[in-house]
Amino acid sequence: MPLRGPTIRRRGPAPAPNKVDALFKNRQTLNFDQNTGFHGGPSARRKGSRLAAWSLIASFVDLLILISISCIFILAFSFIVKSSMGSLVGGLIKNHHQTLFFIEVFCVSAWLYTVCTRTLMGATIGEWACDLRLGQPQQRMHSSYLLKVVLRSTLIVATGFITLPLLSLIIGKDIPGVFTGLRLFSLK
Repeated sequence: MPLRGPTIRRRGPAPAPNKVDALFKNRQTLNFDQNTGFHGGPSARRKGSRLAAWSLIASFVDLLILISISCIFILAFSFIVKSSMGSLVGGLIKNHHQTLFFIEVFCVSAWLYTVCTRTLMGATIGEWACDLRLGQPQQRMHSSYLLKVVLRSTLIVATGFITLPLLSLIIGKDIPGVFTGLRLFSLK
């Protein structure tokens, strides 16, 4: 007969039920496309005026970012002007009206911001927050994508930021996208 050790009986609470099973008791309410944002087929994505309205909301978010970037550029520029090398640049700025100088810095910042973020990420931060993307993924892989982004950003900055987006909202089409061949697309 084999030797057995002493048997220990525990008193206390019963072992805890399996918590993973408790989390997924009601699996019928889980819906893959609702929880992940994935749509497996044709869906009612934002188009026309709804897309233009969301584009304006994205532009407002980008406007707030651009104002802060412009202020940082002007602050950095003022430090350069106060330095010994700034005496060369200081004469140019003193003759410039301050409001005009801010508008110029803002336009250059806006152009750089939109070209850089759209080229690297396919959307600005405002467009990303509103689930908008510039161009289809296959368009972003072509070498002409950068040229189209530059053309689209230049067109929007040259028309004063408001003209083309407002006209797009009224007509219900992405007018800069029609001119450049690079349209905004909604992910939802």
